[in-house]
Amino acid sequence: MTHVLHTEKEYQATMKRLEHLIDHEPSNLDEIKALGHAANEYENSHGHRPVAPTSLIGILEREMVARRLKKQDLAALLGIANSRLSEVLNGKRAINLDLAKRLYQKLGISAELILEFA
Repeated sequence: MTHVLHTEKEYQATMKRLEHLIDHEPSNLDEIKALGHAANEYENSHGHRPVAPTSLIGILEREMVARRLKKQDLAALLGIANSRLSEVLNGKRAINLDLAKRLYQKLGISAELILEFA
C-alpha cells in the first residue's frame, strides 16, 4: 500500500489519520508505516524541517511523540502521578530536583537542557 501526498491538505489529513491510528489503533502497523512513510516523503520534498523545542515542556512533548507515549505512560515511566505530570506540562508546576533526575535517568534528557529550561 503506497501513498503519495501531493498537497498540504492531503498531508494534514494524513497526519490527522496517523494521530488517530497511534492513539486508537496502534496494532494497525501496516497503515501506520505506510502513512508515516508518505508523510515523511512529503515533508522531505516540501522543505519541512523539524523545529527544535524552545522549552522543557516542548522537549517532553517531543519525547512523548518519539516514544509513542501517552501522558499516563510517561508519568508511569517517570514514577510520578498523572496529575503531577499534567501540572508540569501545563506550566502550573516547576521541575524540582527529583523530577529533573528522573528526566535525566529515564529519558536521557541532558542535565544542561533541564537546567537551562527549568
